Amino acid sequence: MTMPDIDYEAVFRALPGPTLLLTPDLVILDANQDFLTTLGREPHEVIGLNVFDAFPTSPADPDRLGERRLRASLESVVATGERDTMELMRYDIEAPGRPGLFEERYWAVINTPVLGPAGEVILIENRSEEATFIVRQVLKAQAISG
Repeated sequence: MTMPDIDYEAVFRALPGPTLLLTPDLVILDANQDFLTTLGREPHEVIGLNVFDAFPTSPADPDRLGERRLRASLESVVATGERDTMELMRYDIEAPGRPGLFEERYWAVINTPVLGPAGEVILIENRSEEATFIVRQVLKAQAISG
């Protein structure tokens, strides 16, 4: 039995869960459909940009904690060549088509290296699951019982 050719680009686009492919210097090379849908973006709005230019820090995070944590995780992946699973984090996102207006968002993020033939990191898979609804439900339950 012969194996069919696999269209890996089609597989990537169809992956469940928002997923980005980043260069080691954090430029967005591609975004799957779940990513684009979840964040309300078109490919031309993110591809080719540094991830922190495409998704700037919210004014509600003056210490840039979300950006600092995400950057540290991505840099760790590049330095070690090992996957990094981040703790649940807040990283607000600019509302689509409304520059300067940010929406509160919480994410579970896993950053995974894609290694080249010599073991070097050639790409980073940034996979995130939005957890905003869950966090809001927990906070609401705490407020009711508090």
